Order: sequence, then C-alpha cells, then structure tokens
Amino acid sequence: MKKSFVPALLLAAGFLCDVGYAQVSETRWVHGSWVNVRARPEANAEVLTHLVANTQVQMDVTASSSMFCAITWGEDQHGFIACNLLGDRALRLEDFVDSYHRTSDSTNYFPARTFWMAPSLSRLQDAGAYFQETMLSPQQKALETADSNFVWEKRPVLKRYPIPEFEAMKQRMMAGIIEPASPYFQPPAPWEELLKLAKSEELPGKKTTEATARLHSSLFYPGVLVMLRQLDLPAAAPSYFKSLDELGKPSANPEELSRQYQISYAIKPVSGPYWNEYEPAGSYVIGWWDLGKADVFLQKPVIKNLLMLDGRVKSINSDLKYSLGVDNCKQGFRFIESEDQPEPVKSLAQKRLESLQAKTKDEALLYFYTLGQLTRLQGPAKVTTQAPVKLQYDSKAKSNTHEHFSQASITSIDIDNDGVADFVIVEAWHRGIMLDSAVHQPAYRVIFANAGGRWYLFDIDQYLICGC
Repeated sequence: MKKSFVPALLLAAGFLCDVGYAQVSETRWVHGSWVNVRARPEANAEVLTHLVANTQVQMDVTASSSMFCAITWGEDQHGFIACNLLGDRALRLEDFVDSYHRTSDSTNYFPARTFWMAPSLSRLQDAGAYFQETMLSPQQKALETADSNFVWEKRPVLKRYPIPEFEAMKQRMMAGIIEPASPYFQPPAPWEELLKLAKSEELPGKKTTEATARLHSSLFYPGVLVMLRQLDLPAAAPSYFKSLDELGKPSANPEELSRQYQISYAIKPVSGPYWNEYEPAGSYVIGWWDLGKADVFLQKPVIKNLLMLDGRVKSINSDLKYSLGVDNCKQGFRFIESEDQPEPVKSLAQKRLESLQAKTKDEALLYFYTLGQLTRLQGPAKVTTQAPVKLQYDSKAKSNTHEHFSQASITSIDIDNDGVADFVIVEAWHRGIMLDSAVHQPAYRVIFANAGGRWYLFDIDQYLICGC
C-alpha cells in the first residue's frame, strides 16, 4: 500500500502559516571598508559596531528592505547595514589599484578598503596618506604646502584629529599581523638565470637591464652584468642549506621575515607627523595622517647569524626593530654593520688580514637570518678570498665610466667545513660618482647563497653616501 505525503505537506503548510513567513538567508560580503551596523533599519539608529571589508554575513532576505539589510554574523550577532555596502562575492585585491600604480584617472583606489582585506604596514601608510589627502582642511593643507622655505622657528603647527577607522587600523597593527603575500615579491634568482642575461649582449641594453632589475632592484645598470659575466663562482653542490626558505636575507625587514616565516610583526606608535628639514628641498611633513614615528618589530625573535672575519659564527636573537619615519641609514656597507666606513674603503681581504693581526674590531663578513639556531657546525667556517681579477670592457662600453668596475674578487664561505661553499661574496671596485676618493676602491658586493646545491642571488650591498 502506497504511503500518502499529502498530510505531511498540509502540516508543513500549516506550520508556515502559523509562523507567518519562512526565513530566507543568503550569504553576502561587506564591500565598504568600515561599515556601520545599526540596531534598527534607520539612518539615525544606534551604531552597534563596525564591520570591515570582506566580512562574511548572512542576510535575512525577508526582513530586509531596499535600503537596509538585516544581517547576522559571528556568534549570533545581528543588526542592520546599508544594502549598497554588501556584495554577493568577496572583494579581490587585484580589482583595486595600489599606490604604486595609481594615476589621476584611477577610480578604483580605496586604500582603507584594501587595508582591511589584507592588513599590512604599507597599506596602513597608504590609508593614512589618503586620509590626509581627502580629510585635511583646505586651510591646513595650504599652511603645510604653501611655502616649504619658511623660517624653521615659525613653521606651522600640524593639526590632526582622530579618525575612528584609522584608530582601528593602528590598533590592528599594534596587535600584530602576518604580512600578506605581495605581487612585488621576487624570490632570489638562480645564478644561471642571471648569467644568461649577463651574456645575452656585449653591452647590455635597456631590455636586458630591465629584466635583471626585476631579479633585484639594484641590478639596474650594465656595468654589474659585464662584471658578473667575467667571474666564475665555485662549483655548487648540496651542502648545509636545503632550501632558500631557511634563509632570511641581510636587508630583510620585519615585514619580509613575517611573510617568509609566518610569524607576526607589530607597530608601536611613537609620535604624530612632524616637520623635517632637508636643505636642498626645504621643509616638509613626514607622517601618515596622525601617525609619524613608530617602532616596527617582530613579535617573536628570529636568529641573526653573523659570519665573522675569522670564520666564527655568532648567533643572537633579533626582532629586527626599526623606527618608521626616522632615517635608518648607516654609512658604508650596511650588511657588515660598520658604523663609520672610512675612505678609501677597505676590501674584505684587507679586513680579514687586519683581523688576523688583531688590528681591527670584531666585525662580520655578512649576516643572515634563520628561524632557529644553526646546528651541525664543525668549528669556524672556512673563508677563502681569491686575488682580484682585472675586468675588461669593450669599446662600446666606454661611456658612463663611473658604472664600470676595474676589478672584482670572490670570497667563499664554507660554514660547515664539508668542502662546499655555502655563501659567496663578489666584491667589485670602481671610482663611483658617490665616492670622494679618486682611487678605485670596493664599492659593490653581490652575495650568493647555496641552497639545495644551487647558487642564488641572495642580496646586494653597495657603498653610497649613507649606505642605503
């Protein structure tokens, strides 16, 4: 005998009639950056809280109007939000232009919104700069930009007021975040890829130098490529480091190591915006809305490994703290942390010789970061420096002589004494336009790391006025 489903349907219909309606719930995402959630569907109703971009909510269709949508989120929290600030899909960062690509015609530049989508220090700065651009009164803006050559003692007072959303952004950064992925991040390039570009043209042209600059921002002029292609790195074979992911480069900041090691970093605001006096350019304001100086640091320290001139490895804890809004430049080759690099600059070979003769202070060849302590080291690293190689240039490369290197030397570092180099430092000499001395001297260092038996361009350091 067949069972009848009619009574069940009638019962269900009667139940719906008793309730009055069947709730229809749909998933939505917040499309505003810092959106008011109100207690009632009214423009002046009490604000319960704020929701940020890409917060996922459930919209009660039957309880919503064309202007205000009834939503629930989190642990049974509910309220009303302007319907035009909701979307049926999550926002994507690629749909927005960033500060590097923004033009006067850009209509999709929303730095506050992209901050909440993927918080980072750079996005906090972009948002602060945008608030300053759009929310500073015309009168105050005129005071701060009309004449940068005013008498320093009579400089205008910088007036700002708290913006609740920016306050929340700073609190978010103070609590700590993990740096999100960046479209500008370029992993270290293999040596053979760099060498192929270096040998592609006798005198590397614009196309080649643009390609190498994408491998590293400091590879932007032909002389470096001409120098590198005349050198032979020692043979690479599997040795101490298995993967580049183990190694944090010398120039890394908290943001970079946060992304690499997936550990959080934070900021601590120190002061508001302030006037800076730079003689050639006059006075100007440093700051991002009401944020000026701030400390930036890792919330969990990593290991800073210093390879000393005598081969010893010194390891210390480091949170990579630096001060945002403060000139952090150091004169000389910053990777060896020389506080005062005199001229003429001494080569690594000279420094090592003087170190062995106890004529110099304890100094490092270079340093790098790891997440944990180095193990399995068999005493001091073996350090070998080759005699400098005189470099040759063809007749087409006679212009821009300040970009030419006269000689280069290779220093190999075998940290675990297995007969295979783990780091190589290429040191090159020239008389650059930034150097006061008339003699050629060390001015450029390219650091290679052996990871998994392959050489990679690890970092670059060059001697400039401030070393940065």
